[in-house]
Amino acid sequence: MKVLFVVPEIRLDGKPYSNPLWAGILASIVEKKNGHVGILDLNALRMNYGGGYVPSKVIEEEISSEKWDLIGIGGLTSTYSRMKQIIPMIRKHAKDSIIIAGGGWITYNPDEIMQLIPEIDLACIGEGEITFEEVYDQIEKGSKDFDSVGGLCIRKNNEFFFTKPRALISNLDDVPYPSYDLYELDIYFRYSSMPYSVDAINSKRRLTVVWERGCPRGCTFCSHNGMSRIDMQNILGRGDRKAGELLVREIDKDNDTFQLPARWPTPRYAVDNVSLLYEKYNIDFLTISDENMTSNAKWTNEFCKLYVEEGLDKKVKWGTLGDAPSVATKPELIKVMKDAGCSYISFGFESASDKVLSQDIQKGQTQEHLQKTINAIQNSGLQPIATFMIGNPHEDINDLMETVTFWMKNGIVVNPFICTPYVGSPLFYNNKDKILEQYDEKIKILNQNKSKNQNYLKKLNLQALDAFMSECGDATDYTATVSQYFTIPELYALKQFMYKHDVVRMLQMAHQRYQQTGENQWKHDEKWSKYCQICKSEQEIYQKIETKQ
Repeated sequence: MKVLFVVPEIRLDGKPYSNPLWAGILASIVEKKNGHVGILDLNALRMNYGGGYVPSKVIEEEISSEKWDLIGIGGLTSTYSRMKQIIPMIRKHAKDSIIIAGGGWITYNPDEIMQLIPEIDLACIGEGEITFEEVYDQIEKGSKDFDSVGGLCIRKNNEFFFTKPRALISNLDDVPYPSYDLYELDIYFRYSSMPYSVDAINSKRRLTVVWERGCPRGCTFCSHNGMSRIDMQNILGRGDRKAGELLVREIDKDNDTFQLPARWPTPRYAVDNVSLLYEKYNIDFLTISDENMTSNAKWTNEFCKLYVEEGLDKKVKWGTLGDAPSVATKPELIKVMKDAGCSYISFGFESASDKVLSQDIQKGQTQEHLQKTINAIQNSGLQPIATFMIGNPHEDINDLMETVTFWMKNGIVVNPFICTPYVGSPLFYNNKDKILEQYDEKIKILNQNKSKNQNYLKKLNLQALDAFMSECGDATDYTATVSQYFTIPELYALKQFMYKHDVVRMLQMAHQRYQQTGENQWKHDEKWSKYCQICKSEQEIYQKIETKQ
């Protein structure tokens, strides 16, 4: 049986920094079944064509080179616009192949995506290893009856059938390591250097791993590709987590499991993975792209202990992601990680406003956590790395001032993201009408008038969703805004002022907009007057007038 996995190009403004783990893992499953498998990694191969999209002719030749029984394609939401181009191309040159799609770009709304891209036969919902293996087995038996395979959305005569939901994998040690030999390793090694630490910059043979699935935090802007309990709640409940939880409990009962918000393999599994990469591929740096390594102190301590015992701390330096609450409450963890070869930890601080962190982000962190984390990182000798974003739903000028003055206090220079409500995140589900209305004014009119023409509204919503997802290819760019107070042009101006620490112009803009609109989101608190030239000038004039009188 012949299987091809297609990895679309992503973020053309950057380099291919991360090997596609999903394709390597599924390829390993095929190899263990003695199947014939290939990975068409367009994101790596684009570097042979100037870094842009791989020419259609090249893709067509690769697709036509074999008679594939099964073709899988996957990626994040940010790959959607490219998926719309590639998948029809695949169908044209592989008419008899079964096309299965998976990953975050289709997990949350597979029936909608399959309407927009009719060439897709099957969509894998959430975690894919077991689902894919069962699909493979059915095809190998000569069957195209996938009703018994859990975790699928199946196209049937232009209608869509959902099979029984699948429980998350209980033991992640059962997941095979990727088939690294199938990766475009020469290309990935060529782009090993990353500007996060001296070791990362000097790397010549770097690869990426992901061991953690899900995250214990409940950030409203985030999703986990269907691989956490929170994600399963949102998927099964179509954004209604309470309704979804009832279905998740049924799955737990049927499978004698309890699906967690976050899961890890054993530390031994992880360390053995690194040993394999060092011994076979001589890597010198490892990007551990777990969503939140520091949140599991017990696992991280055990991992670091084993890492040092194996002598890997001297051979393979590494970097990862963490969160402020876990480091703020257990700062000693940073030294353990550094002593085990960690050279950087990147944090999603998001905002320095306690109001925004509590009301909008909901990560369970405060500005105090952020400060303690910065102090702990600096005391360890590492350089703090953090990301922020603006345009959160209830964020006003005072919240932005809290953030930018926090940067100034700590010497932070950062160009913040504009908050993007990606499909699958609570932010998307909570603001879906508002998001789609920004792509078609007719939707807004129909919603306001509570139109009874639901079929027409449904059609417009699908078209708007298509337009929205097509714009989600670059997190540094704008899409729809969920801010209740600021427009996209206003956010761009504020973003630039914040990046330059230009609080004077920020507050000038606030005064101007408050005079024009009278809206309270622009009215700054008294404590920011010390930065405000207008307030200072007004105060100086009043004092002179009072003195003369």
